Amino acid sequence: MNSINKSLIYSLAESYLCMLIQIASSMIIARLLTPSEIGKFSIGMAALAIAHMLRDFGVGAYMVHAKELTKQDMKAVFGIAILTAWSLAAALYFARYAIAGFYHEPALAEILGWMCINFLVIPFSSTVFPLLMREMKFHLLFYINLIPTLLSSGLSIYLAYHGYGYMSLVWGSLANISLAAVMATGLRPRYSFVLPSLKGSLHILAFGGKASLTNIVAQIGNNAAELMIGKTLGFASVALFSKAQTLTEMFSHQFLGAITKVYFPAIAQRHRDALPINSAYADSTVYITAFAFPFFGFMALYAEEIILIMFGSQWLASAELIRILALGGCLYAITAFAPNTINAIGKPGLLLRIQLFIQCFRIGVTLPAAFMSLSMVAWAQTVTFGVGLFIYLPVLRYLIQLNAWRLLGRIFAANLIMAALALALPFAIKHYLEVQGLPTVGLLALAGGSFALSWVVALFVTRNPLAGQFMKMLGKKP
Repeated sequence: MNSINKSLIYSLAESYLCMLIQIASSMIIARLLTPSEIGKFSIGMAALAIAHMLRDFGVGAYMVHAKELTKQDMKAVFGIAILTAWSLAAALYFARYAIAGFYHEPALAEILGWMCINFLVIPFSSTVFPLLMREMKFHLLFYINLIPTLLSSGLSIYLAYHGYGYMSLVWGSLANISLAAVMATGLRPRYSFVLPSLKGSLHILAFGGKASLTNIVAQIGNNAAELMIGKTLGFASVALFSKAQTLTEMFSHQFLGAITKVYFPAIAQRHRDALPINSAYADSTVYITAFAFPFFGFMALYAEEIILIMFGSQWLASAELIRILALGGCLYAITAFAPNTINAIGKPGLLLRIQLFIQCFRIGVTLPAAFMSLSMVAWAQTVTFGVGLFIYLPVLRYLIQLNAWRLLGRIFAANLIMAALALALPFAIKHYLEVQGLPTVGLLALAGGSFALSWVVALFVTRNPLAGQFMKMLGKKP
């Protein structure tokens, strides 16, 4: 098994285990805290998420992309990370009352005040993660991400049970970041222990600044919905939308995020070696949509059951939002690797311009939707993913000679019929099988088990390209 496959296995294992821990934690905390308490924390995290994109000023992307990474580069990277993160900590700390006043919620000042500590700690780990990614040491990233997630989730549950309210989530987040920083420092390569410096930082900032601005623009767009809902529809509505978005983003943040961690350094290496990229992008997209289409289809089909089991009946209003956002997830999967591909070939300025257009469009359609209903806000996000599809594919045709029509033909020919076959039995179980006496958890377990089995069978019956890839990873001929 080659290094890419090993890295992919470690990355997927880390992602899935962290996801299971976070799901279990969310299921428990949703029953210990009220929607209003969770909504307050969600607003605080939405504000912090934008700042998080600026904290390392894109140096992580530079470390993965750079053809050579010298010791002076690492000193400059560390210096930039400290300067930006600590400056953000100070800015957020002094702005916390203004943000709380905007939402007329004093609790936000307390949340933001404590969460600023994260920015003091993050530079000690933020430069380690891209270095380990560049060297494909995903076995170390496995431990650095998994153990803090497990312990911080346990802490949040313990504190929520003992009545600490939204602060239980704050303390859990602080514990996660702090422990990850300690572990990253202990497991980083010896040659990477350097003192911070700003000497030679200009060429890093030239790349990293554009990458950082791109991330900021993307985060503003991604969090705009929650920020607008909090102002127009209230904190409980923020929590409902956040739950739906969290579930649908499990695919992009957990599963797809795990693959992207491997895809980005692998494509960057191909670019450094002057190897073609279009076939790698096309194959990766066909594989990922073989997961995405059935996954989002099942989530839309069993939205109520998933909400009931995970969060309880008080969150059932999120089910309609899940169905709408699931369609957006399918559209997003087709161009999910596009931003990383553009960065990997050294075009951060172009990616910035694309993201500026897409996120301005998203904010423009989300703002009026936030005065209407949560469903309209969800539709605004889905329409935005459709617009992104029609922007990224022509750009990739120009940059890497990707044949967009051939790619779409491969995706739909390989995955639409396969997804329909995989979902046929779960659909029949829900709509035609007499299961009145079966509890919700039993129904979802039966449907989920049949879906997993049907998906595997459908892969091989339709001779999906992903089935052949699985066989190769197992060391067998397809």
